Amino acid sequence: MRHLYHISLAARVDSSVLARGCAWLTLVAMLCTTGCGWVQSRVTGGLMEDVALATARHDDVALVRQAIPPFLLLMDGLIEGSPTNVRLLTDAAQSYTSYAALLEVEEPDRAALLYGRARAYGRRALIAKHAAVGPLLKQPYDAFTQVSDVLTPEDVEIVFWAASSWGAWISAHLDSMAAIAQLPHVIFLMEWVLQQDEAFLDGAPHVFLGVYHAALPRLMGGAPERSHAHFDRALEIGQRQSLMVQVQMARYYARQIFDRDLFVALLEEVIQAPADINQDLTLQNMAAKEQARALLEQADELF
Repeated sequence: MRHLYHISLAARVDSSVLARGCAWLTLVAMLCTTGCGWVQSRVTGGLMEDVALATARHDDVALVRQAIPPFLLLMDGLIEGSPTNVRLLTDAAQSYTSYAALLEVEEPDRAALLYGRARAYGRRALIAKHAAVGPLLKQPYDAFTQVSDVLTPEDVEIVFWAASSWGAWISAHLDSMAAIAQLPHVIFLMEWVLQQDEAFLDGAPHVFLGVYHAALPRLMGGAPERSHAHFDRALEIGQRQSLMVQVQMARYYARQIFDRDLFVALLEEVIQAPADINQDLTLQNMAAKEQARALLEQADELF
């Protein structure tokens, strides 16, 4: 239950997050010598994207992982100076969510705090883009659904990370009925993203919902057959090149239906595939391979 909402985030390093981490660290020296204004102007330009792309193609997960904490602190500082910058707030929601997932097993209390920060940034991003969203976030589900009247197709990335961070926060507070009561809000937002752009981040909305329907019992909205359909669609969209999809399908769907053969087949596919099957996903796929090996070692315990 604790991992309901990590989708391709679950205990993994998102390649774009890690890439931005190294990109920001590259800019630290510039920050010290030229000031925040210069850095903020360059963040919205091409420099950030160039470094991010280079890092996404890196094959050393551990090296890039070490870059994240200083990056998060630097991002916090820039947000202090630009508190309504939608781009910064969205990136912060994404980054804190993904980094917290790395800590959840060994440092669950710390992860829960970081998920709280991620959730706050995600909500702030939504409000910064559409002030009318603010009051709706506090409403019961039926009233909350009016948010779809405010959102536009341009908001897909913002909504995706707001929903992901919110869902991760819920997964860290499953002992709170108040937190669990917010679950339908998260699913509504992710289904909105799916309707707008099912191919976002190589089908990430499908992976999110695939995990959701596999992890929950039927009485709470789970549906293994819907999980299977979502995972299959994500694999089709990404042409099986985003190996984290296979890892998540094994971790959640195959385990839910007690299909050891599928579990093993998916994970062996990940291990045998070249990490650079898609050059821009090299870092993410290296992380997927690490997780696939670890899950295979647990097969006798899981089945």
